[in-house]
Amino acid sequence: MAAALINEYNYEYLCVPCDRVFVGKDDFLSHLRRTPHAVPILCGKCNQEYHHLTSLIRHIKNTHIQEAQNNDVILDQMEVDGAVGDGVEENPDCGGEDADHGDQMEQVSEEESSDEEIVDLVRSAGQMTLNLRQSGSVTGSAIERFQHECFKMVRDTSKSLKQKVKKFLADENINTPQSRALLQELHVDDPFSQLRTMKQQLKYFSSELGLVPPETKFLDYRVDYKLNTETLQYEPTRVAMSFEYIPVIKTLTLLMKNEKIRNLIDAETASQDGIFRSYLDGRRAQTHPLVSRFPKILRLQLYWDDVEVVNPLGSKTTIHKIAAFYFSIQNLPPVESSQLSSIYLLALAYSEDIKTAGGFEKVLAPFLAELRRLESETGVVIDLDIGRPFTLRATLTVLCADSLAAHDIMGLLSPSARHFCRYCMVSRPDFRANLLAVGERRTKAMLEDHVRMVRERRSQEKECGVRKSCSLHLSRGFDATCDIIFDCFHDLLEGVCHWVISLSLRSFINASEYFSLKQFNGRIAAFNYGVNDFKNKPSVNFTVDSLNGSKLKQTGSQMWCLTRIFGFLVADVPEGDENLKLVNLLQAILLIVFSEAVRAEDITRLEELIAEHHILFQRLHVTPENDVFDELSDDENDAEDIDNPDDPAEGEAFAENQRRRAHKKVTPGNKLHHLVHYPEVFRDHGSLIRYWCARYEGRHQIFSKYGSICCNFINIVKSMAQMYQLSTLSGILKTSYRAEEMELQGPQNISVEQTQHMQLLVQYGLIPNCEVCDVEAVSIAGETYRPGLFVVVDSSTPTFAIIKYIYVKGKEVLFVLKSWETVAFENRYCAYHVETSDTQLFIL
Repeated sequence: MAAALINEYNYEYLCVPCDRVFVGKDDFLSHLRRTPHAVPILCGKCNQEYHHLTSLIRHIKNTHIQEAQNNDVILDQMEVDGAVGDGVEENPDCGGEDADHGDQMEQVSEEESSDEEIVDLVRSAGQMTLNLRQSGSVTGSAIERFQHECFKMVRDTSKSLKQKVKKFLADENINTPQSRALLQELHVDDPFSQLRTMKQQLKYFSSELGLVPPETKFLDYRVDYKLNTETLQYEPTRVAMSFEYIPVIKTLTLLMKNEKIRNLIDAETASQDGIFRSYLDGRRAQTHPLVSRFPKILRLQLYWDDVEVVNPLGSKTTIHKIAAFYFSIQNLPPVESSQLSSIYLLALAYSEDIKTAGGFEKVLAPFLAELRRLESETGVVIDLDIGRPFTLRATLTVLCADSLAAHDIMGLLSPSARHFCRYCMVSRPDFRANLLAVGERRTKAMLEDHVRMVRERRSQEKECGVRKSCSLHLSRGFDATCDIIFDCFHDLLEGVCHWVISLSLRSFINASEYFSLKQFNGRIAAFNYGVNDFKNKPSVNFTVDSLNGSKLKQTGSQMWCLTRIFGFLVADVPEGDENLKLVNLLQAILLIVFSEAVRAEDITRLEELIAEHHILFQRLHVTPENDVFDELSDDENDAEDIDNPDDPAEGEAFAENQRRRAHKKVTPGNKLHHLVHYPEVFRDHGSLIRYWCARYEGRHQIFSKYGSICCNFINIVKSMAQMYQLSTLSGILKTSYRAEEMELQGPQNISVEQTQHMQLLVQYGLIPNCEVCDVEAVSIAGETYRPGLFVVVDSSTPTFAIIKYIYVKGKEVLFVLKSWETVAFENRYCAYHVETSDTQLFIL
């Protein structure tokens, strides 16, 4: 027999020729597919012998097509006939060391064996087209050519199969109406005939997969100049302005039809340990009129920003700057909501169009109309094909935006106004005199009073910092004064970090002369960033102009990396240097702000760190009499004339110039004041990392990709909206959980007794002749683990361990680790000091 069931309770299978035991049928079948055996497999029809399971399957399909069955049925036949399972390789001469080939063949074999349902070629063609659209970087003509070539291959395959069937029928002398009908069934029509153009794809996916197509909405009229072909003169013409809107109720209905998403939403609960993680852990969840009554109501998170979709050097840049409105669902766990495919489009419009009077309100009007239905007492009853009506409820809880967009939505003056804060009424002179100054807290009622005052007397704008009402207040429970979240990405990684690093370097290089610019650039280039930070390593572009307290030429992710490793780059700075202490305080602030979970005492600690940081920053670098960051314009020409600022031969003039720069002061930016409100935002809304704009801005890339290949600029907003809906549909229909997704690199199946860590694996509970997968690296939910990386095995100490080896057993990943001893946390390096220990290897 090929196998014997030796334990009916744990389902352990014994391969008789190999004398190996497998726990579970899946492992046993995998062994049969991958491992060659001496005893051949017999064909039940002609008794022909095969040493490979896939070879037998191919033989039956080619020779005995009427008796071809799936792999599971063949395995049952093998058990009855006493056959033994065989390797996965179709070519008997192929060795078992080709791991990639083996994995591919195993996947093909499993699909052939388990696919009993009728194949819909049109649906398969639609899925393939949808996957091509997902990237946003494949042109429509390229997709059409690919479809044409695929159909040619399918047609040729059909012809080949038809010829083989004809030969089989002729050899068996079969000529019946059923056999002739079978030959007719082998004819394949073009499965792409309904999917050639964008219009056809939208129609098919809307009817078959529930795609929500964008709807064109009228916005207003504008005057444009068009060429009169008779007079050859450009004449003013009234042109209708429009925008694309994606109905939110239809989008939410499509999402809720996915059982995976419903299960994730139902599983969400507030933290029971007092730790702030999500919106449900904050105070706003307790006071929100709908969230407090309907805990499972969908909480919508809105985002708005402008996107440039063509080359900025092109002639059509301005007119193709579009305003993108997105929303996401807070109820989903972070591992799911952090995916770009979990960001759904709400509206697209030309940026210039919504700047007209009332343009912004008109774009949001259809959304607010639908939101009123979703926020009503009865909700919206929808059919999800689950055997009962489903009541859909949703509400707007948070708006994410940068400072400029947030002020526009809230109806405030620009961030450069006298009253620049959307949380309090602090004035700019008070802030410049004291970085910790806080004004009277803004409230919804105060905002409405200020709007009333401005309507009566326009001159009151400067006194209260308000110019119009906030249209989002039409949503029940939304309060713009506390629900428009400060963005930690822009505030810190696009603001404060730049200023602190720049001014600290100015002190280290110009005033204290610990090192030179050339040395600092060299240290950035030579630093060992490791696998995880290699893509985010800072650019080696620091110049004299980088030391004036302005924004550095680094991206947000580069600034996060640079700030974390800054202590290692300036190791020769003495411990007591105050600018180094300023950077260390900023690093401690970042560690709390970017944490996914914070305790109440962490928030209190954050208040203390911000206060200490601002007091030190003000004493070192701030002078209240300047109006803007000092660009040091009086010295710029001198700096440009110097080719090598690190060459001491440049003379005393350069040295004196640098000394004068070292003592320049700057004025504080708004983002420093934003930090003062962060502790309250944590208490109201939970972890700030769940609201940052970085992931939304990452979603802009799909518009940039499509803008580079789109040839239709007549109504690019419509084209962009259609493309976006197609690209996100596959993510909406996805049924697997992100947390369970696993990718293996360099897999190789071996038995436990063949591994280097047999004793550890047996102690863990595996059987010596059990099969495991030896991998070079494994990605779990998008996070890649490989030997040589450190992981935290105990967060209370914390205790670190280095990955020595990785094995995979089914869906379980087994890390072979070696613990390191945690000595202390080194503040100046913002890192833990760890040392090797004599502990034994262990498995986690």
